[in-house]
Amino acid sequence: MSADWRSCAVCLEELPDHELLTHLSCGGALCHVCLEATSKHYGAAGFQCPVCTAEVNPAEDFVAAPPSTGNKCSKRVLTIPVQFRYDYEDNDGQNKMKLFGHPRMVYLANETQGESLFSAIERFLPFQVPYKIVLTDGQGYLCSRCMYNIHCTGCELVREVEITLQSGDHLTVICEEITQHQLDLAEQVSDHESLKDLRSQDPLTIQDCFHAFTESELLDEHNPWFCPKCQHNQCARKTLTVWRYPDTLVVYLKRFVFHELCSTKLDNKVLFPVNNFDVSGFVSGPTDESMTYDLQSCVCHFGGVNAGHYTAFSKNPSTNQWYYYNDETTTQQDPSDNDSSSVYVLFYQRKDGQLPFSLPPNQPTDQQQEDQKQPSSDITDETPIDKNIENTVINEHEMKQILAQLKSSEESETPRPVENCVQKSPLSNSFDFYS
Repeated sequence: MSADWRSCAVCLEELPDHELLTHLSCGGALCHVCLEATSKHYGAAGFQCPVCTAEVNPAEDFVAAPPSTGNKCSKRVLTIPVQFRYDYEDNDGQNKMKLFGHPRMVYLANETQGESLFSAIERFLPFQVPYKIVLTDGQGYLCSRCMYNIHCTGCELVREVEITLQSGDHLTVICEEITQHQLDLAEQVSDHESLKDLRSQDPLTIQDCFHAFTESELLDEHNPWFCPKCQHNQCARKTLTVWRYPDTLVVYLKRFVFHELCSTKLDNKVLFPVNNFDVSGFVSGPTDESMTYDLQSCVCHFGGVNAGHYTAFSKNPSTNQWYYYNDETTTQQDPSDNDSSSVYVLFYQRKDGQLPFSLPPNQPTDQQQEDQKQPSSDITDETPIDKNIENTVINEHEMKQILAQLKSSEESETPRPVENCVQKSPLSNSFDFYS
């Protein structure tokens, strides 16, 4: 009979059909252990099938598959963990067990010859000493076949017979005659040579990013370069370099990438210098100008691809004081290495390219801006004008011309109060500076 193997819906162990109990309605399969544990969990509240969630009677609705009519189960390969155990007597004469070394994995058929199993185990024995192989659970101290109340430490396997393995079995190699020196050797750990190519866990620097940007890239046959001379695709080496740097250097870190059919956010730490960022090692053109930059501002991003929050650092060009902007909140704060995992865009300024900064001329003072909001008072030609007022919109000469026009208009029309003329004049708002 070619027996089918299925998984238990709870523990996911792969077992042959005759070792599983099947729900008659939905076909869901449970092993005996999981069915018993699930029944204890629900108790008298009513048993629910883990597959279809219907209330059932475990004794009636779960049935075992009919026994196999053949003598053997179908062959299949199992992944069996192997562990090493040292059995010894302590000073008080009590039997002790201790796991040592590093677990291994072996691939064997569920029905295999004992000689084949022992040969597979001997390939990774830590040292040549007398040993025996027993079946245990994952902990390596109790048998996987016997009931737990028997306290069996493992059923021994022999070379001369055919051995039937189950998916829940673990092979434990018991060594009894080993020295402390051999135990210490078995516990040693050596790094595989592939670890040399492992990327360092140290934080990146912005200089590392510039090195990666200017690093040569080999274009192989899967990504060839089209040669304009021979008109054919050719393998080539591509290198990006910067000929000349601008006075204002904007560095954009690629925080968002598309990998394995989805977008993701990179939160790697990238250390960045606030002052004296030297780019002289990453230029291929003339270096007549200074190659040193100072940070002026930077943008930070928090969150992921679908949602996030932006903040910014900026330096006041007049006071050289740093400020942190977070929505409507502004605090005095310098950028530091703590922001290296969120920094996104950096703005650098060349040291000898910084222009002197000053406020624009003729800007109204705070008091004058407040006066603009006050209602204008009555203005006549006798209203004195303070000639010492600075930063005004209308000077004294222009004021006299406007008053003369108003006076001339008053003489040609029906007499009326001067204040009415001022209120209807489109220039009335300008008088607020002198009220």
